Amino acid sequence: MLSYFISTPSVYTLPGTWERQPLIGHGNYSGLPPQGQLVAIILALLFFITVYGVYMAFGPPNKNLTDPWDDHDD
Repeated sequence: MLSYFISTPSVYTLPGTWERQPLIGHGNYSGLPPQGQLVAIILALLFFITVYGVYMAFGPPNKNLTDPWDDHDD
């Protein structure tokens, strides 16, 4: 047990504790390829159209909507 405590280094000798470390290098990510951009645009449009439809159906603009089945009662 004593050899375990003797063999562990002190906090002062561990890398990254007291020495100044170099900055992490950032990659050279060039962005999405054209196919990825097209997919992202289509997904964004689909999302916004869906949100707009839910807003029109359940939000304040739904007061102007009428039910065509109720208009043609027999």
